[in-house]
Amino acid sequence: MTARRTPGRSQVVDLLVEIARELRHGINLLSEVIGTPETERESLHQDLVGLEGTTMDLHARLMTSIRSVFLTPLPREDIYALSQMLNRSLEHVVSVGDLFIARGQQRLTRHTSDQLEILGRQADLTVDAMSRLDDFDALEEYWGQMQRLTKQAQRTHRAWLTASDGAFQPNLAHQQTQLSMTMMLAVESLRGVATAVGSIIVRES
Repeated sequence: MTARRTPGRSQVVDLLVEIARELRHGINLLSEVIGTPETERESLHQDLVGLEGTTMDLHARLMTSIRSVFLTPLPREDIYALSQMLNRSLEHVVSVGDLFIARGQQRLTRHTSDQLEILGRQADLTVDAMSRLDDFDALEEYWGQMQRLTKQAQRTHRAWLTASDGAFQPNLAHQQTQLSMTMMLAVESLRGVATAVGSIIVRES
């Protein structure tokens, strides 16, 4: 089944896609922050932090857009919720970058790159999903893929915590735990977008 098609679809959907793309850009910047020598991280971190303002501006434009059209591709409260959750996901991504800047010389593990890869895949799927809000079959597939990726991230998270217990001094293990938990918040936040999409599918079908 497909969602309703309306004159207001294009602008609203375009804004949601743009917010999702900024989130993907944020994950790319986070990867650069993590992989760059400590002395060169600050400018990349500032670019990452700046994305929060960009996505909030897009969110404000979206709110104006859904107020200014008679019909929207989805109920207004769903559009607002999706945009808000995308913004919240970016906040968690920025928080990971903040931790890296605050900790300075923080040892990286393979779990860091594994979680970044999952976050990137989640973001790519979300960009595509936001551009296909009129295709409930595609959205259902998106929902399923996001559940699988989140379960994979949960396993990585548990392995990361277990590995940190014996591999680091207590204060360093605590730092690894903070990092792992913050990255997991980003993963779960993106799953929240997919969960909201699943609710829309069930209600609007």
